[in-house]
Amino acid sequence: MERRLTEEQITKALLHWLEANGWEIICYDFPQSGTGISLHPNEEIRTTKNKGAIIPDIVAIKGTTVVLFENKDRYVQSDFVKINDLKVGSDYSASLDKLLKGCQVTNIFYGVGLPNNENACKKIKEQQNMIDFALCVNGDKSVVINFQTKSIF
Repeated sequence: MERRLTEEQITKALLHWLEANGWEIICYDFPQSGTGISLHPNEEIRTTKNKGAIIPDIVAIKGTTVVLFENKDRYVQSDFVKINDLKVGSDYSASLDKLLKGCQVTNIFYGVGLPNNENACKKIKEQQNMIDFALCVNGDKSVVINFQTKSIF
């Protein structure tokens, strides 16, 4: 029986793959690392200092394109909702502007990193309207582009 990849292993595999494919890592986070950067809701909708903060697992840039990832060791509906909120809303625009200050950005794409298994692939297909891309990690840490709305990678 194959061991399940952890969220940390998935994130590390994606970081390696992104860098090998010419992406510059702006920031990353995995459980208990404390390395991530929080995106806070805009001042006008914030009720407390940290309520509603989102810490993307990976933010990377290549040329003028930025990608933001939420990674998990299994399908989690709330991550698809979180990504969709970032994708279609503007509640975090000030934090995103601050994070990307100095970068020439024409496109921001939002997606997920998941293990490459039957259940995750099925859920990605069912929920693909909520994300711009899905990258999946195999047991050997290789990465597969499962879905993308346009040629991002």
